[in-house]
Amino acid sequence: MNKLIAIFLLCTTYVNAQTVCDSVSYSIGGGQTLTLIGTNHSSDSVTFMWGVCDTEQCYSASGDVGMFPHINRFDTIKVCYDLSPVWICDTCQYVVFVNGAWQSVNTVTHVNELNPILLNNKIYDLLGRELKFVPKGIVYIKNNRIYKWSE
Repeated sequence: MNKLIAIFLLCTTYVNAQTVCDSVSYSIGGGQTLTLIGTNHSSDSVTFMWGVCDTEQCYSASGDVGMFPHINRFDTIKVCYDLSPVWICDTCQYVVFVNGAWQSVNTVTHVNELNPILLNNKIYDLLGRELKFVPKGIVYIKNNRIYKWSE
């Protein structure tokens, strides 16, 4: 009897641990316009809230289908969705337009290397040439800031 109760408690704990997020997904429609189609396999009624960003701008839509005709097909696009009224999924993925169709990206496509800003107190002219002195009467750059010596 104790084993039966333990198995029952284990099974109910597993079922209760699932959320509505485990029961939703999306697919990408065909064509040049980025079309996102939300699928809800749960018994809960939810509304998909879409957020889509290219390198220039972000767009939003709500509903089971989100259409984004202004997205730049030459960028890697970040697609995110959440569910209303639950607001617990916050799922994002990247998509790209390849060979006439939008496709999910599961790997890193590129890495932008960040160069640290060096504050080395060197002085440069506007053409990037290093100067050994503070110039009088012209604009110069020091520690990534623009200056002009004036008397």
